[in-house]
Order: sequence, then C-alpha cells, then structure tokens
Amino acid sequence: MKRMITGVAAVALMMTSAAMAEDVAVELTVDVASAYVFRGETLNDGPVVQPGLELALPYGITLGVWGNIDLDDYDGAFEKNQFSEIDVYVSYALPLNIDALDVSIGYTEFTYPGAEDKADREVGLEFGYDLGLAELGLGLFYGVDGAIDKTFYAELGIGTSFEVATGVDLDLAGAVGYLNPDEGERGFSGYSLTAGLSYGIFRASVTYYGQIDDDVLLDYVSADPENEIDFENGYDVEVVGMLSLALEF
Repeated sequence: MKRMITGVAAVALMMTSAAMAEDVAVELTVDVASAYVFRGETLNDGPVVQPGLELALPYGITLGVWGNIDLDDYDGAFEKNQFSEIDVYVSYALPLNIDALDVSIGYTEFTYPGAEDKADREVGLEFGYDLGLAELGLGLFYGVDGAIDKTFYAELGIGTSFEVATGVDLDLAGAVGYLNPDEGERGFSGYSLTAGLSYGIFRASVTYYGQIDDDVLLDYVSADPENEIDFENGYDVEVVGMLSLALEF
C-alpha cells in the first residue's frame, strides 16, 4: 500500500510539474455515478465517485491518472469511502496528417489499493473518424499482465452532439464490445446506449448496458460465505446515471 501511495504521488508530482510547462492543457474531472460498470461488467452496483486528471502534452502525448472511490461495499467486496482502483495511462497520437482520421497508441496500468491482486496492464490502439454529423470510434485493447493477461477486447462506438438550447448540448452515443479472453468463451459481450446533456462544465447522463451473450459477459454471482460461493463480477446493472464536472486549464 505504501508503494502504491508513493507511486501515485510520484505520478501526480510529474503531472503537476508538466502542467507548469507551456503548451500543456490540463483537464480535471469528477464523476458521481449510481454504479461502476466497465465494459459491461458491474464492478460496483452502488454509488461511486471517480476523479481524474489528464494532461495533453506537446507532440501528441497524453498523460492521465483516474480513480474509483466506492461509496457502497457491494456485498462486502469493498471498503466504503476508499479507493478500490487507481489507473495511470499514457497515449501518443500518431502524426498521420489524414483528414478526419485520428489514431493513437496507449498503455494503461490498472491498480487496486488494498487488494491482493497485482496490477493489470493493457496496451491499446484507438481510431477516431469524423463522419461530419457523428464520430466513429474503434478501440483495440490487449492485456499484457495481471488478470487480463492475453485478453483481447474491441469496442466499436458512434457518438454525436448537437445544441438543443442556448449553451445546452444533447450528447448521444452507442457502443458494442467484443471479448476474447485467455480462457473462456469469446464473442460479442454487450452494448451500451448513452444520452446526456452538457452545459458549460457540467454534464448529466444516463447509460443503458445490454447483454448480448451471457456465456461471454457472465451473469453476476453474489458472495455467499455459508455456501462458499466466490464473489464473481458479471452482468448485474443495466442503467447507470452520472453527474460530471470537467474543468480545463
């Protein structure tokens, strides 16, 4: 735990130092959500707070740190009001100079303070294409260590935003995921549909998570110490509401 705190402090110090340099954009975000769902999988069915800090550096480099604080213990799986996850990531936007197309490569390290699990590590390749009225995105991710080692995940999404009143934007997005784990069934796991309203630095959204194949995105199994049933994450929450705050410097 001490090493975790030291590592996070070092990253924060590095990001703060970088933010003092010229030509650096800083974004601070805080999300309050009714549940924590990641790629269709429920990680907590109760309320969470998710702060993040991201730096857009010169030469197409982005550096960020993100965390999840559980306000609910999810059947005793977590401690309330504690960080259960802290992620550090870096990405590089390739200088392709192709109209409407953005491509970036990245690396993410998922860490779990207080848990016995070691960090999960993942590399990714992401594409974004501007269709004019909407933007198409494709993310390809491969686990290189931890519980997601040798696991491939792909997500295809589309999103659009348009003004519905003065200063108010309506955001609509949809995505579908494909999972190929090192062990287990592979196939299309789930999909998500999101609608949100943005006004200045504030945003409110609702996301529906659907299950495509329950052999790929497993159903949730609750912890039951008396029957010795292991706690197992899976498809448990369908609808997540979120309030967000984003500050740019």
